[in-house]
Amino acid sequence: MSNETQIPMNAESMNAIVNALGALVFATVRQLPEDKQTAFANDLARLAKLEEKRGDLATETLLLDLHRAATAAAS
Repeated sequence: MSNETQIPMNAESMNAIVNALGALVFATVRQLPEDKQTAFANDLARLAKLEEKRGDLATETLLLDLHRAATAAAS
């Protein structure tokens, strides 16, 4: 893959990645049975809590964003 087709690593592209992951989580959760939707969202919250304990703020923040997307899809 040439450099011309790669996404630049900057704030705009990182936000786009986070938004795309949120959309993917939202769409995935909508396909699950209701009891699995809640479990999926809860798992993301648990994983975020573990990252908080490890001190990994970036991963914690991303997981919390994905948790919000999963919770919105389950509503």
